[in-house]
Amino acid sequence: MQKSLGTVLREARESCGLSQIDLALQAQVSQATVSRIEAGARLQPLAHIVARLARALGLPVEVVMASWIHE
Repeated sequence: MQKSLGTVLREARESCGLSQIDLALQAQVSQATVSRIEAGARLQPLAHIVARLARALGLPVEVVMASWIHE
């Protein structure tokens, strides 16, 4: 079973030792956006936001996008 976008991002963020606020600052998005995506409350985030989060976490954008598309 494929992990959800929120799970992929949360696990990557935690493995980097970042808080939601740290990630938000690096990706230039709000902490609320990070929180909603990780919780699955924001089901269709904009692609450029997903790409910013992936880059901030050092993840290949394609891998993160694949988890998002398959939700």
